[in-house]
Amino acid sequence: MNLSNTLTVAGEATRRSHVRYWILLMIFVVTTVNYADRATLSITGTAMRQEFGFDAVQMGFIFSAFSWSYVMAQIPGGWLLDRFGARRIYACSIFLWSLFTLLQGCIGVFATVGAAVTTLFMLRFAVGLAESPAFPANAKVVASWFPTAERGTASAIFNSAQYFAAVLFTP
Repeated sequence: MNLSNTLTVAGEATRRSHVRYWILLMIFVVTTVNYADRATLSITGTAMRQEFGFDAVQMGFIFSAFSWSYVMAQIPGGWLLDRFGARRIYACSIFLWSLFTLLQGCIGVFATVGAAVTTLFMLRFAVGLAESPAFPANAKVVASWFPTAERGTASAIFNSAQYFAAVLFTP
């Protein structure tokens, strides 16, 4: 058996396996939660302004904290994925973004508006750092589990999770 036959046989075995569809479902669910974590703050922004007395500028800083860190950490996140693998880095990413999102619910313990704004800014910044490897990890997992002819569809499915999150959690 030459190398091209081995690759063909391996490719056929990959196509016949249905495990990749379960992997894609997991990516879809995780991405839905990922986007829910990002979007829920903007949905609750008006209520937070009233509850904590934040002004529009403070809310702008809080909303933008995620994006600043997310952009800064994309390339390092990709490097970490290449260095340590999607399984490890994605698991750490999910744990950390979940923890930082959970901690946002505790900002009410801060007595002053300034302390609450600073803490929420730092937590949103941390969520952005933690979530930055998510989409590169999705792409890496799809490239590993799906044959070339199916990668576009698989990527479209996990990318649609961001809009599914809005449909599911906005109401």
